[in-house]
Amino acid sequence: MKRILLSVALIAAMTAPALARQSKTDSGLAKLAPSDRFQQVCDIALMEKLRHENRSYKPDSVIAYALGEPSISGDTLQGDGGAFRSGGMWYRYSFTCAATPDRMKVISLEYKVEDTVPKSEWDAHGLSIH
Repeated sequence: MKRILLSVALIAAMTAPALARQSKTDSGLAKLAPSDRFQQVCDIALMEKLRHENRSYKPDSVIAYALGEPSISGDTLQGDGGAFRSGGMWYRYSFTCAATPDRMKVISLEYKVEDTVPKSEWDAHGLSIH
């Protein structure tokens, strides 16, 4: 019994920082306008998905509207002009992101990584300042 309690305590101690970060993220997202929150929650989900599904990318910035304005239909955000930065390069991506009605959680996310964004286009899209 003591081993189980110790294991539970250890797991709780290890996950506490992650839960605190999630709470801060949720608190920040709740302060945004719903459309901005929608884009942010999808950006965060894409960053996490890329990190876990595709080891060749280590994204440090994701912008759903970088190369074109996404469209919203109900609880779905869709676009083909997103960009993320990994290893100092920007990559274009298309995506479909469905969220809860409050725009706080992503229900599903599909994406396709396209080509790199040429450096000659970074300034025109504000990517040089990110």
